[in-house]
Amino acid sequence: MTKIKKVVTQFFQTIAATFKANYTKASYWAQIIGSVLVIGLAIATVFFNVSIDTNTVLLIITGVGALLAFWGVITDNSILEDTGNTIKSNSNVLASTEQTVVEALSEAQAKITAANSAAASQAEAQASQAVVAAYSQAASAAAVGDTATASSAAALASSLVADSDSNAQSVTETTSESASQVAE
Repeated sequence: MTKIKKVVTQFFQTIAATFKANYTKASYWAQIIGSVLVIGLAIATVFFNVSIDTNTVLLIITGVGALLAFWGVITDNSILEDTGNTIKSNSNVLASTEQTVVEALSEAQAKITAANSAAASQAEAQASQAVVAAYSQAASAAAVGDTATASSAAALASSLVADSDSNAQSVTETTSESASQVAE
């Protein structure tokens, strides 16, 4: 616990030292505000399905830069004015960076969806195999005259078929538990 506290303390000390060394520099604020804009717009696009095209991103970034520069002029704050002007002049680069982040996030999201789909398909296949195994066990038991095992396996198979419409993972868990009960 002490080691974690030390790491966290060092992290915040580094942030504080960086802030203290750079808070009067327009480029520092332009980088922070630009990063927040890029990350915010990318998250809105990918995770909240907000439809933001490249022109809109460019307009938003340029607008924020213009507002900061305007507010800097009104308040006679040269740092704010320079920050706004830097953001405006780098708006094309920031918009391009936002697009790159959106593409990377979308690709990662697609890979996660594909992995989840593959896992669900595998669970469904396992459930189908369990149904076939249970029916096969029921048929084999019936063929040798073991009506108790045949009845139990047939009930299991019916139960598995009924459960096939529910969550694939719960079906797989039910199958494993029920199959071990029938074997006993």
